[in-house]
Amino acid sequence: MVGWLNHWATGPVAGSAAMAAGRAATGTRKKAGGFEPVRRASLARLVSEQIRRRIFDGRLRAGDRIPSERELAEQLASNRNTVREAIRTLEELQLVQVRHGNGMVVRDFRREGELGLLPFFLAEGADAGETLRALEDVLRLRRMVLAEAGALAAERATPEDVAGLRAAAEAAVDDPEDPWRQDLEFFRRLVESSHSLVAVWLFNTFARAFAGLVERLPGLWVRQAGLRRTWISLVRAVERHRPGEARRILERYYAAVDRIIRRRLGSAGERR
Repeated sequence: MVGWLNHWATGPVAGSAAMAAGRAATGTRKKAGGFEPVRRASLARLVSEQIRRRIFDGRLRAGDRIPSERELAEQLASNRNTVREAIRTLEELQLVQVRHGNGMVVRDFRREGELGLLPFFLAEGADAGETLRALEDVLRLRRMVLAEAGALAAERATPEDVAGLRAAAEAAVDDPEDPWRQDLEFFRRLVESSHSLVAVWLFNTFARAFAGLVERLPGLWVRQAGLRRTWISLVRAVERHRPGEARRILERYYAAVDRIIRRRLGSAGERR
């Protein structure tokens, strides 16, 4: 994991400790290609992680061929079914392409990747500068998407939409046990109140990416004090059909949140 994110994880990145335990149990034996034996549960996940890390850190580059299923199974002290499942996961992330009769090839994730890569890349990317830029970019895009969704909601929300938003805002607490879920529910209602398919689809894409990110790095989900008051003010702007005001409320709130995150990133960088 990139050093400046270490202190936000609940522990080592999932799989790394398991692989270390596997090495301790089997020795440090490696075979040609540099892959390490895996002898723990969730083998397919650990296999895909090993390959994914090599892609992110440049040991496997776009266009490189990956050993066959049989060769990988031998190197990883696993079986072909496990390797096949791992490769299927990497295909879904568009990190590799299986060319029948021509083996497996690494894809250019920088040109062809999608937001589903984000949680893995932030946790496993080898270039701290590139990873930091990716995080800053996604925070900026999140702010833009939610601010525009809020403005659209202020233009299009029905009385029923407003009632649902108000109920969610008034039920909110500033220090819930699961802040991610509470925030997700409120903003899902807000985006649906925009009556925009594009906004809903964008939100769903971001929500999936952030779900993986929050699971791996829970400290990155920051809430500013007084969030409930902010939500109630936002609902009022939506009810009064004031898109500019709704946009400004969300932009100000997330600008403040992002400043907190940047300070944390700076502190973590100094401790590296």
